[in-house]
Amino acid sequence: MKLFVLVFVAACCTQVFAQDDIEKVRYLRPAGATFAVECEFTLKKTKTGSSIESVTGRGKTKLIIAARYDSHDLLTSAEAILVRDDKKTAASVSVAAGKAKIQREGQAAQEFDVPRGVIVTSAPDWTDTFLLCRRYDRKLGGKQSFPGLWIHAEQPSQRMTFAIERGGAAAIDHSGKQVTLERCTIWLRGNSQYAAWIDNTGKMIKLVPLPFQENALNWLVLDGFEKSTAGLRP
Repeated sequence: MKLFVLVFVAACCTQVFAQDDIEKVRYLRPAGATFAVECEFTLKKTKTGSSIESVTGRGKTKLIIAARYDSHDLLTSAEAILVRDDKKTAASVSVAAGKAKIQREGQAAQEFDVPRGVIVTSAPDWTDTFLLCRRYDRKLGGKQSFPGLWIHAEQPSQRMTFAIERGGAAAIDHSGKQVTLERCTIWLRGNSQYAAWIDNTGKMIKLVPLPFQENALNWLVLDGFEKSTAGLRP
């Protein structure tokens, strides 16, 4: 009987863990003649909701942005953690009745409305571009807007709107196969613009700031696509 109970419990635990869908994505930035890791995303989906965490590194500075959503894609909590020279500062987000309360140490709390699917991001952080590419409705087309919540450990938070619009396509040769990517224009905080190339699953493959500069070093590429996207231009 004890053996049966142990087997039953183990089977149930295995089933629960199997239901968690975890995805990790890494992006690189040019660093001279090679590339360096710019950011990494970890996405997790369960029966009760989802979460996304981004880690962006610049030398001795690291910024972590994490956001959690319920099964209806409503934000439940979030945080921004800034680590600079081993000193850590943070901003925490709690949500109640559709309102997000952002608290930074030593500062008065801020409150904003947070609609369904609000994108939590910061700077330097690429969660906004990453999720805009995934959420763009190709059947609907046109310019589409999404709510955003910009948070930072040292700066005031902002509620804003991001936008993305499809503007063409490009074919690349990747691992010996022809792959067609959609090209989109993205509008972020301060109306800054970017060109993004997206595959048919909504995954962002390459991102460059606009206006495009041929020798710029501030663009991103999905790990593994450095060579196959080298010729892409907006």
